[in-house]
Amino acid sequence: MDRKEALSLPIRIGDRTFQVTSDDQYLEDMRGEFEPDTVALFRTLVKPDALALDIGANIGCTALLLSQLARRTIGFEPSPSTFALLQQNVDAGAQNVEVVNVGLGREPADLNIVFSPSHRSGGFVAREGLAGHVTEPIQILQGDTYLQATLGTDRVGFIKIDVEGFELEVLAGLQQTIATHRPVVTLELNHWCLNAFQRTSVPDFIDTLCKIFPLLYAVHDGHAIDLHDSGDRYHATYRHIVHFEYAALVGAFDRQQLDAFLQAYVDRAKPRSVPADPHARIAVLERERLELEQELNAEREAGRAMQEDLSAALAAATQRTHQVRAELEAVRASTSWRITKPLRAVKNLMQ
Repeated sequence: MDRKEALSLPIRIGDRTFQVTSDDQYLEDMRGEFEPDTVALFRTLVKPDALALDIGANIGCTALLLSQLARRTIGFEPSPSTFALLQQNVDAGAQNVEVVNVGLGREPADLNIVFSPSHRSGGFVAREGLAGHVTEPIQILQGDTYLQATLGTDRVGFIKIDVEGFELEVLAGLQQTIATHRPVVTLELNHWCLNAFQRTSVPDFIDTLCKIFPLLYAVHDGHAIDLHDSGDRYHATYRHIVHFEYAALVGAFDRQQLDAFLQAYVDRAKPRSVPADPHARIAVLERERLELEQELNAEREAGRAMQEDLSAALAAATQRTHQVRAELEAVRASTSWRITKPLRAVKNLMQ
């Protein structure tokens, strides 16, 4: 599989600018700055004395961010070729980051990682390859077993997981570590990867996370909502599946861990102002109801239009299939086709 030549670009990550190297489109898409929303979120979650785990470290941008926020970071990246870039980027830019060329999971396994040659960051764990993609063999280790053998008395304070649908497998392998160390965990919600690669629905995924974390929030556009609240959970699920919002999740065990996060993403959101006068209150609520109904109707219309477009495309494809089939039958029934039949038979025998 052909790949681009390695390219090094200056990338602003947190408070520093690093020379970061990769061989895909990822760096160019950043336009000189690494995910400002992620930087802002991590500033509220990572304590200066924390040991951080970066699971799914890719080429190292998140590890370089964590190098500025945490005391120590361990990055895990199973792809051999991506790991080489990760090692190069970390060695050039951070002294308090260690990287390991393995993935973490429920149990030890020899699997594959599959990714587009133009986007390493979308690599997913699989048993088989995929046409048009790079496939590399990888080693998965059981998370608790590995950490117990390597951490000693150090305690994990923060875990970032970005593994394209493999999140529940990672968490299953870290049950003891999470129960004992009670870290803050941030992970990606990606309904496409969950459904396509793990056959897991978003509601099932969130239900499992709610059983692990007493506090669980979904973050979008500077605001967080509580996934233990059934109404907020429905809202986040809908907005994520339809609009791909609320893709960042934050799990924790007590509110003290999340003081800065709650102040920035929850408490900062001011409650709506509702007048005390009953008549004025009715007018405000009625206006809000109409706005919500208009938004819902617009989404319904968009869905209906999409369905009509799909139906039209299907009808056109069906019609074209019938035309091609009729043309094929006409050719087979033609005199020239029957006359040349012996010649075709001889040609087949000679091949």
